[in-house]
Amino acid sequence: MTCLAATLHSEIIDRLLITVGQHRVITELQLDEELRVTAFLNGTPVVRDAETRRQAADRLVEQLLIRREMDLSRYPLPDAKEVSSYLEQMQSRFGTPEEFRERMGAYDLTEEVLREHLAFQLTTVRFIEYRFSSDLSVSDDDIRNYYQNEAARDKQAGKNPPAFAAVEESIRQKLVEQRTDQALDNWLEETRKQVNIVYLDKTLQ
Repeated sequence: MTCLAATLHSEIIDRLLITVGQHRVITELQLDEELRVTAFLNGTPVVRDAETRRQAADRLVEQLLIRREMDLSRYPLPDAKEVSSYLEQMQSRFGTPEEFRERMGAYDLTEEVLREHLAFQLTTVRFIEYRFSSDLSVSDDDIRNYYQNEAARDKQAGKNPPAFAAVEESIRQKLVEQRTDQALDNWLEETRKQVNIVYLDKTLQ
């Protein structure tokens, strides 16, 4: 299977797919790598149909927009020890080091490629928290209203809702996450309007 994956990958001809602004591009090989890394992390087969390629291209565009913002703000990258620790956590899901390497080979991936993706993933999570979560506030009324709505649904379903004190902090975290996601989506939507994004491959739009 490893040989087959490598053969298929070697037959992919690199070409320019998308330009993002004046200096950032997405190529065919980058798109295919995104497909393979995502499938590897999700534990699923690599799919290369039109919709999956479009979704992967959309993720890559968003990644470049976030990279652009991080560069402008000079946001620091995680150090090598942090990335290694993150990689070790992921490796533990696959059993022995040999099994992990075999799994990587099946997806035609190297540890270096995974390190790059995990480093950016780690940086992105922290950047999003820094850029968007720090300005968000969740009031006690917000938490209480959320709890009351959920408690009403539980009662309608014949369930006993948990005590407010038992779920207050988890509700706060959930609301912060929801609002952070919404703030990020709004920012990406506005940034897409400001940056010239050209799809040379129209099937990816």
